[in-house]
Amino acid sequence: MSIERPVLVSVMQFEDALKSGAMTVFDVIDVAGRTGANGVELRRELWTGWESELSEARRLAGEKRLLITYATHATLFSSDAATLRGDIDAAAALGSPIIRFFPGQVPADDNGEGWAAGQIIADYAAEKGVVIALENYARTPGGTLAEVQTCLARIPSLMTNLDMGNYTLHSQDVPAAVAALADRIVYSHLKDQTGNPDDAPTVLGAGVLPLGDIFDALDSLPQRVLYCFEFRGGDDAVGRIEQALAYLHARQG
Repeated sequence: MSIERPVLVSVMQFEDALKSGAMTVFDVIDVAGRTGANGVELRRELWTGWESELSEARRLAGEKRLLITYATHATLFSSDAATLRGDIDAAAALGSPIIRFFPGQVPADDNGEGWAAGQIIADYAAEKGVVIALENYARTPGGTLAEVQTCLARIPSLMTNLDMGNYTLHSQDVPAAVAALADRIVYSHLKDQTGNPDDAPTVLGAGVLPLGDIFDALDSLPQRVLYCFEFRGGDDAVGRIEQALAYLHARQG
C-alpha cells in the first residue's frame, strides 16, 4: 500500500483465538507479517501479560518491519489518570505513534476542571511522543461528530481516529465527517456494515456502506493516515484480511 496509507491488521481479527488461548499476540504479529499488511494494532484488553511483553512485541514487529499501533477502551474524560498514563506508556514502549482512546462523557463547556484534566493527559502523551487519536464511539456518549469536534477544538494536540462504521451507527454521513475533521485525522478503522445495527462489522465490500465515497474522501487528505482493519475474523481471519487487502488493491488499480 501507499506509504501515506499503510494498512494494519488488528488483534480484533483474532479475538476468539486470543480469548481462548489458541493464539498469543506474538502469533498475531507473525501472521500479520505473512498477510502482506504493513503493521498490526495491539490492544490491552486482548493481551494477557501485556505489561511484561511490550519489548518483545516491539522487537518481533521490528524484525518483520511492521508498524505497531496501540488501542484501548479507556476514555479520555472518564477513565482514571493512572490508567490513561499507563496506556500512553505502553504505546510509547511499543513505538506506537498513536494511542486510541474514546472520549467518554465530554465535559460541559464551563467544566474547566474536566477540560484541564484532559489537557494534562494530552500533554503527557506529547511528552512521550504519542498522539492521542480520539475515536467516535459506536454508542453514547462520545460517538457523534459534534462531540469529537468539541474535543479537538478545546485540546489542539488531540487528533482523531475516524471509524467509518461508527459514524454510520449514529446516522451521520461519513464523507461529510471526513471533510469536517480534515487534517485532524491520523488513523481510520476500516470496516463495512450490514445495515443491521445489531450486526458486527464485516469485511470491506461485504456490506452496505458507500465505501467508494468514503475512501475518495479519505484519499483526498494530504497527510499520512494509517488504515486499520476493524472487523472480526471468525473462523477465517487470514482469508478475510486478504479479502479486505484485495479490495484496497483494486481501488488503487
